[in-house]
Amino acid sequence: MKLKFLLFSIGLGTLAILLNTNCTKINPTDIGTDLLPAVDNVHTFETSLRVYADNLLMNDSSTISYAEDHALGIIEDDPEFGKTDAEIYFGIKPASAGKNPFINPDSIVGMDSVILSLTYTGVYGDSNSVQKFSVFEITDPAFKDSAGYPINHPGFLTSNSTLGSAAVTLSTIDDSKTIIIKKDTQVVSNLLRIPLDTALGKRFAAYDTNTVYISGNRDSAFQKVFNGFAVKTDPGSTQKSALTYYNLYDENTKLTCYYRVKRNGNTDTVATDFSLYRTRTFAAYAANNVKRTPMHGYAALDTATAITDAEAIYLQSSPGSYAILNIPGLDTLQNYVIHRAELTFEPLTSAGNSIYDTPEYLFLDIADSANHRFLTIPDDFNYSFNNYTYNRQSFGGYLKNNKYFFNLTRYVQNKVTTKSSNYGLRLFAPKTTLDFYTYPKESGSVMMPNRLAFQINPLIAKGRVIVGGGSHLTQPMRIRIIYSKI
Repeated sequence: MKLKFLLFSIGLGTLAILLNTNCTKINPTDIGTDLLPAVDNVHTFETSLRVYADNLLMNDSSTISYAEDHALGIIEDDPEFGKTDAEIYFGIKPASAGKNPFINPDSIVGMDSVILSLTYTGVYGDSNSVQKFSVFEITDPAFKDSAGYPINHPGFLTSNSTLGSAAVTLSTIDDSKTIIIKKDTQVVSNLLRIPLDTALGKRFAAYDTNTVYISGNRDSAFQKVFNGFAVKTDPGSTQKSALTYYNLYDENTKLTCYYRVKRNGNTDTVATDFSLYRTRTFAAYAANNVKRTPMHGYAALDTATAITDAEAIYLQSSPGSYAILNIPGLDTLQNYVIHRAELTFEPLTSAGNSIYDTPEYLFLDIADSANHRFLTIPDDFNYSFNNYTYNRQSFGGYLKNNKYFFNLTRYVQNKVTTKSSNYGLRLFAPKTTLDFYTYPKESGSVMMPNRLAFQINPLIAKGRVIVGGGSHLTQPMRIRIIYSKI
């Protein structure tokens, strides 16, 4: 039976449920993280249940806040998944408040250089890639939302000409760099430094002090005359096979104007900074536009054609894909004492695995199609409201001995005991997921009416993996169960 339902902010998908079952004995093995009774086939037994998987693309509307790492770069042709293009948009403000940020603007005798610095935090893909990053002025008046924009938001209008650009080998961005201003020498590292046209610094210095720099609504006034920067990767870059990441909230992410002023008959070289990081009076404007273009095997995934027994499951981190899993064998499983039940599957050997890493974590939740919602898995997924995380070691979703697992012991026990609904499960690699939280039995039921945001992976667009589906001949996905008869 095929079910369709609205996937809220995640998008519209199709659930395909194929009701088949397959229970077979398998050799005892170490699974999960728990200490388990020995399988003696007298008192304790082990079996597996067949899984049916449907690959789907996700319409992901995740939002990256100004304080989170932003992705920049192009992966032109992942041999399995295709293209990824990430752009950054952000506004700036004068670092100094209540005054003109330029020292003696009327006595400026020369603008030496204007440098945009972005604090670098890492790379995903081929670090030997050479990419050219170009900076444009944002001209789109719609760019003004301090709450942040979803990653699938269309790019904003910019000037046609670049303000500046830099071609860099990505592995060298974290190298130490020496900056000398007069007698002051500073050594910096982990900075992407892009030189801009000095005309921009002259323009900023020429702004009226009263109406722009010390007006009652200083930051809004500055935004009206300069709406921010767009940083993009030049399509003509020679090696486009990586994404880089930057912390816009860091104090070293800034625009610096280096210029000379005449003071007391002497010429001094000074610097003025414009920053992004938030203050009490300034709402930071930032957007991270991430666009995926599926190609190769990944291009076959869509929301119109159901593949209800996929041999291979394509999982790309947000904004990416997901799979709906169905285990019809749970409906006929007898009321046993379940010592351990877990979903297990393996990554497949595929092109690009040596360059593009797997996601840090996969996630599993319940697809409640009848009520158009996603739920956390009851009792097995327990969230701590004290430190805003969950026990990843117990719940699973990470690689262990080159296998993935998810602990479903309590979920399966409740299913065979109460004969409750057999939901489909959603498997994916989100940055953040919005789910209705299912409290442990002793604490209540489903949290209503609001969903909670659970962060799963720290970086947007980082990680992809192909894993075996239920019909894979040598590496099939299974629900593995250790049980005792009542």
